[in-house]
Amino acid sequence: MLKISNEELSKITQFIAGCNDMINGKFILADLKISKLLHMLAQSEELYNYVKECMVDFDFSREFHRAEIKNRLNNGSFVAPQSNNSLVAFIFCLLVECDAKRIDFYNFINENFPSENKSDCYKKFAKTLLVPFKDIVAEHFSLETPAKQNLEFETDLYKQDLQAEPVFEESYDSEFAQSVDGESEDLDDENSQQSDDTIWEDIKSICDNTISAVYSEKKIKDYLKEELIYILKTIKYSTKYMDAKIISALVTAFDELSKKYKSVQFVFGELKNRLEDLYQI
Repeated sequence: MLKISNEELSKITQFIAGCNDMINGKFILADLKISKLLHMLAQSEELYNYVKECMVDFDFSREFHRAEIKNRLNNGSFVAPQSNNSLVAFIFCLLVECDAKRIDFYNFINENFPSENKSDCYKKFAKTLLVPFKDIVAEHFSLETPAKQNLEFETDLYKQDLQAEPVFEESYDSEFAQSVDGESEDLDDENSQQSDDTIWEDIKSICDNTISAVYSEKKIKDYLKEELIYILKTIKYSTKYMDAKIISALVTAFDELSKKYKSVQFVFGELKNRLEDLYQI
């Protein structure tokens, strides 16, 4: 059994919980969690060194082409490397390439894990790659994956960590609190605070109206409705933390997915207007 400090053990256990969060998460927001996982991996010296050992003599480009579904030798399936070290190295490289946008994460899943809807595509991807990756890491550090109580506890810690350190590390308070003439203003100023609160409440209300519009639009397929509504609920929830950057990212994703549906865009357009108001406060 490896001898590691309690601090390192805690970091690794939280990384496992982060893997679980990504495995059980949604297709549309998965790429936001990739950066978080890589950041957590880099913060653990033991985990980083383990991955570095797995990378010795590993050729990602070669293994990627061997694994792809379009490889005729794979009989229409995505075939990941079989050895533990190769699989760990493969998943790590894949996450790095997706995070750097050299591989389009969503296209990769759609092309290599085809199914009737995007949700099932993502589940196949998670089951094929993320689950064994998580289990191998847990086994290497003697973290028993069936110990649900510990993992559930660390999952709660992981969620707290996401709140304390969002994917977009600069918050609305630090980035957008600039006056018209370029000088910093006090965010506790009563008039400014009232203006902020009004915008956040408006955003929540517009999300509710847009959800109704999505439900009413008959041309939207059920799987897409599910994703659009999930994004809107996440935007609404994010107003609690007044993080304009992450809301902007979600707005961009929703805008791209719903651009074909004028009835939805008509309602959603007001949310984009209110978001722009945040940059003018």
